[in-house]
Amino acid sequence: MMGRFKKVLMMTLSGFCFFGQTLFVSATAGISIGAMYDVLNSETQSMSKRIYNSGDSTAFVRVELLQIHPGDKNTSQEIPLKEVTGNVLEKNRLIVTPLRLIIPPGGFQAVRILWPGDRTTERYFRIRFIPVAPKADDDFGLDKKALEKHSQEMKAGVNILAGYGSILIVQPDKPVFNSVINADSPKVITIQNNGNTTISLNKIRECKNANTGCGPYSRRFVLPGRTYSMNKKSGYQTNFTLIEGNNQRKFSD
Repeated sequence: MMGRFKKVLMMTLSGFCFFGQTLFVSATAGISIGAMYDVLNSETQSMSKRIYNSGDSTAFVRVELLQIHPGDKNTSQEIPLKEVTGNVLEKNRLIVTPLRLIIPPGGFQAVRILWPGDRTTERYFRIRFIPVAPKADDDFGLDKKALEKHSQEMKAGVNILAGYGSILIVQPDKPVFNSVINADSPKVITIQNNGNTTISLNKIRECKNANTGCGPYSRRFVLPGRTYSMNKKSGYQTNFTLIEGNNQRKFSD
């Protein structure tokens, strides 16, 4: 499935590098998922996320869950989570419900995201929303007539089944923010995250003057215990906003 997922026409979300990987999303119409990353803060156990269908036919969407385990040297391992049978919630696993969505044209359906488990340390997940063609005896529960109708809709035009993936950050129950910015070097700015939860560098860009001659915005995330470095460009000023939970700090050098 991962191979097929990546073979769909894709583009890079500008500046979204996570665990040394770039999050890829498909560049096609159809479903959309809003924010490409979500955070369950220390005071939140659950949240809702809307999945929209901008296409002209019904979207049948399967949800896949993977836990991301950051490794050394900006590497990571993604392990699929098994589906939960029945309505029993298990601790220390991510719960997303429903795992099968049927979204009418121009409509949306909300999924509930729940983390009921331990929050001693921060956890990371990738949630994939993948449109599929329904089949008999699958979990969408369509009868023969509905399957034939959808099949005719698919034959009426060109259909590209393109999936989207989002990142979920589950903060620890006692988040500590301790970010150190060092711009003393003439060539490099370093941001060291000495806390226990991820920080975000938003609206990174280089400008010749205060707000003129600027390049495009980008965004970076820095995991606990990690350091991010950005090169200084001669004749330009580097600007960004440091996000630590609900607090923001603007920086220019």
